[in-house]
Amino acid sequence: MLTANASDHQLQTLRLYGALVEERKDWGGGLVLCCGEGCSASGVPAAVSIAGGATLAVDGDAGAVKAAMRRGELDFVVNTLDEALRALKNEIRVRRPLSVGLIAEVNAALCDMLERGVQPDLLLIGANQNAQAILQYESIRGLDAGGMALRSMVDADGEWLVRYRTVLKRTDRYEAYLSAANAAELRALDERVLAILSSGDLVRRRWVQCVPQYLSDARSGGRWVWLTEEELSQLGG
Repeated sequence: MLTANASDHQLQTLRLYGALVEERKDWGGGLVLCCGEGCSASGVPAAVSIAGGATLAVDGDAGAVKAAMRRGELDFVVNTLDEALRALKNEIRVRRPLSVGLIAEVNAALCDMLERGVQPDLLLIGANQNAQAILQYESIRGLDAGGMALRSMVDADGEWLVRYRTVLKRTDRYEAYLSAANAAELRALDERVLAILSSGDLVRRRWVQCVPQYLSDARSGGRWVWLTEEELSQLGG
């Protein structure tokens, strides 16, 4: 098994995806709210899209939001909640993935969401965010009281991801990095991985099939994926 730096963006997105599907196998029709400066570039929007859900990333860092959109991790960037909700409403109804970055001050945007009765399924406070400050917002307490699940990932080894990795260990699967010399070789490698996965293994198949669409840095170089030792040997790993 090959390894890469644990801070690798594709690996972080895989871990986020794993935590999401452990929480709920199919996020179609679900809305994940992530908030805090830089959250749009955390891998959360891509992970949610791969899981089939919709993301609203409320981020005051305009540069991070626009960079995430250029990389394909966000579908739209808007400046008002009205625009965000218009973009999300129909896609949530028809259970299609969509990620929207809202450039706004977090507490003001969340208060506005409360007033409008918007109820996300999950609030994710991602890595490198000021979790304590966000958790103190009255608007967050209001959303939590309304039945929204709240998960805090204070750093890369935060409680939410630790729980996911504990589950992963019980399945005898490992985080494996499969290298490829170029984009064409990576596409061929993805096809080999898909060939050894059963047709019913929708979670892993969805990752392999969708990650190049949502992460530009996942289109060359190599692929992070969950594999057993037997599957690795089939791939010649």
